[in-house]
Amino acid sequence: MRGASVPGAVDDAPDSTFVRGPMREVAVDGTCPLCGGTSLVMRSLPLDLPYFGEALQTTIVCHSCSFRHPDLLLTREAEPVRYELRIVGAHDLSARVVRSASGTIRIPELRAAIEPGPRAEAFVSNAEGVLRRLRDIADFGVRAADGSRAREMAKRTVATIDTMIAGERPFTLIIEDPTGNSAILHDRARKDVLGETEARRLKRGTPEFRVVR
Repeated sequence: MRGASVPGAVDDAPDSTFVRGPMREVAVDGTCPLCGGTSLVMRSLPLDLPYFGEALQTTIVCHSCSFRHPDLLLTREAEPVRYELRIVGAHDLSARVVRSASGTIRIPELRAAIEPGPRAEAFVSNAEGVLRRLRDIADFGVRAADGSRAREMAKRTVATIDTMIAGERPFTLIIEDPTGNSAILHDRARKDVLGETEARRLKRGTPEFRVVR
């Protein structure tokens, strides 16, 4: 039961079911943040996605190196929201998680969060997929740890996430989004509209590029 990206969320070749127009490519006036090259292009593809309607998939690609930054731009902005779901067993791990580039995902039991940043990605996955993303981060922490204590803490986090993936440890999944474009799609998920103060404290991580006309 691995997490899976919904076609059109981050892929260059999404399922044609969701495509609503031709892909366009334009040069970007800027330098690659990875290699410093000037061969950046932006590919854009109009989509019609379940639950969200019209959207625009964009991908910044560098032809000189492996840099690639995908994003999903939704054409609407709704009320800021907070979704919360208690995962109590393996059967809940398939709960669909929709995260826009402005969404923040939290798992309090791990004291962990996936927050928007300069390279934030929109994705559609499930609760297990979110755990696997966090496990990848924790596993990197094991390898990059500076000292035995930090390494052991990272190893314990990996072990804890593994029990969650196996459905053996309940946890709380929370997603907050000031644009209202993220969600947990499950019949037990609680949805709350955030107040202005709560929404303002959330990060909005969107990269800025200037397109060459």
